Amino acid sequence: MNRRLLSRVTHRLDPRRLPAGTIVHGAQIAVLAIGALATHDYLGGGMGDSDAGRIALMLGVAVLIAAPQQRGAELLGAVAIWLTTCEFMAASRTGQFALWRWAMGLAALALVLILTRVSHFRAQARANPWRRLGDRDWGRPRSGPGAAWRRRATAGAADQVPPAQADIEGQARLLATSPRRSR
Repeated sequence: MNRRLLSRVTHRLDPRRLPAGTIVHGAQIAVLAIGALATHDYLGGGMGDSDAGRIALMLGVAVLIAAPQQRGAELLGAVAIWLTTCEFMAASRTGQFALWRWAMGLAALALVLILTRVSHFRAQARANPWRRLGDRDWGRPRSGPGAAWRRRATAGAADQVPPAQADIEGQARLLATSPRRSR
């Protein structure tokens, strides 16, 4: 192969020059491929204990990269449910539930979850190292429907008056009494 052509190809494949969207799309394809191959291995009976751990680790990392807008704990929970479903499908075929293989897969996912929590803590510690741990928003998503509702609730909280201090317009009547009919 021509040396100049080889340098152009390797220059375009340099990971530092790839846009993040390309890496995300590659991870989405990898998630589908790893999931399909792992399901085939589970149902075919060719999955060992260490294989389940390796596949869970690869799938957990690929899923985190493939969906950057989704919370990591939710994605890893979905992978854990998928592993459990595959394990139960394999158990329905063989008649035996491989508990150790299932535990190895979940332990690999727990390792990925711990690493994401450590990286989250490091990012927050870099932002402000003297902030108390109780002041940090550990489990609150910064994006998504929950965060949008929280922003609206906190933004409107300054304008709202508590119900006990609100002015009542018009006359109030007791709810227990019914209005009298005039004859």
